Amino acid sequence: MTNPHPSTAPNSFPPESLAEKPSRLLWWLHPKVALPLTLLGLLLAAPFLYRGYRISRVPDIGDPFNVEAFGTVNIAPADNAMTQYALATTLLRKRGYSGNADLEIEEKARTQGWTFASEAVAKWLDDNQPALAEWRKGTKLSQAVAIQPKDFRFTSTLEVVLESREFSRLATLQAERCAHDGDLDAAWGWLLADVRASRHVEQNGCLIQRLVGIAIFYRATDGIKRWAAHPAVTPDLLRKTLAEFHEADGLTPANSVAMKTEYLVLRNTLKNAKALQEVLGDGIDVPWGLRSPMLFVMGEPDVSLKVFEHLFANILSEIDKPIRDRAPSAGGSFQLYDLPPGSAACMPARELDNVVKSAVLAGFTLPAYQQADAAMQREAARRATVSLMLACQLHHRLHGDWPAKVEDLVPDNLAKPPADPLGKSGEQMRLKRDGDDLVIYSVGLNGADDGGNIGDSAGANPNEAPDQGARAKYPKK
Repeated sequence: MTNPHPSTAPNSFPPESLAEKPSRLLWWLHPKVALPLTLLGLLLAAPFLYRGYRISRVPDIGDPFNVEAFGTVNIAPADNAMTQYALATTLLRKRGYSGNADLEIEEKARTQGWTFASEAVAKWLDDNQPALAEWRKGTKLSQAVAIQPKDFRFTSTLEVVLESREFSRLATLQAERCAHDGDLDAAWGWLLADVRASRHVEQNGCLIQRLVGIAIFYRATDGIKRWAAHPAVTPDLLRKTLAEFHEADGLTPANSVAMKTEYLVLRNTLKNAKALQEVLGDGIDVPWGLRSPMLFVMGEPDVSLKVFEHLFANILSEIDKPIRDRAPSAGGSFQLYDLPPGSAACMPARELDNVVKSAVLAGFTLPAYQQADAAMQREAARRATVSLMLACQLHHRLHGDWPAKVEDLVPDNLAKPPADPLGKSGEQMRLKRDGDDLVIYSVGLNGADDGGNIGDSAGANPNEAPDQGARAKYPKK
């Protein structure tokens, strides 16, 4: 009888393919074959393993603030000062100067008086009256957004913001001409407009905007110091000036706004390959075709994105506090804060400082935050100084002399004695007579009282002076 299953017959042999399997397996496992293949596999996997290792070194703590809520500012175009500033920019006329001499004359007319203005300077100011009229409409508003924070990248253009510096130059010239013509109320109006515009530039913006706004504010307040010393400025006008300056000063954004926006700038840039390529440019001496794989192996942009989460969590925890209330600096390259254990989700400052150095893209894209913070601290001192200077000028008009101490200004001129924003323990701003003048000052970034050395002598740089302040000029007849 024929067996229906010949393959299972006792004397049958397995197919040739089955008989070969053990020998093939042994061939693959032979050291001469397995070792090169293993090395090849490790070689191929090494970039991915190294990338994974670098990324795993930095814990993912998420965004250091509510990005969705912060990223969009709800404002109608008609309520946005930048809308008006953009319109004014289209009307702006260039100077018709013949050389640098007229630029020097322009600056002299701005800082020493309209009597120094040349015909060319006067013509430039006259040519821009339509632009100034439109620009001033924007200064009366309370809010400004140049670019929605969520849309910021390193490649974002800020033409309207940068042109604000030109309007500041025009406005301060206009104020000098009004004062020269005897219309001190109108002169103050232009200086106030410049102060308000400086606050608008800083609102909802990145660090570049903050620094541009600070520069405009300094120019405006230099003009205010000159204006307040004019003997024809009355007590009533000074009272009005104090109230309007305080209102404008209230438009100043918190320091954290610029830092949060800067985080979004970095975050958005690193997540956009085209924007990142434009930013790096020739920063890495490797063709882009090779640069991209190199960055991938180094764990980028993921490593730098996670580093930014920790870095900004550290900075944002302290940046809005007065210097006296901040955690101590941990030193290192980035001057991070030595936060108490468990007070923040970010890595310890010293550990984070080392990680930041190893993040390739972070090294190319991180701006100088320490210098920016110092500029914001100096601005805080200037804001307090100008307010106090106006109150001291009012006191002089009422009593014929400077106040002996800050407390003499309360409650008639100020609601309470102003604290020094750079002081170590909440001490008050300082007053010092210097001949007929009065020096009003903060202790400066070093936290020490250097006797009112505010760097306002010829050739000195106030930003490098140990104390930060202003000189109230005697209102001579």
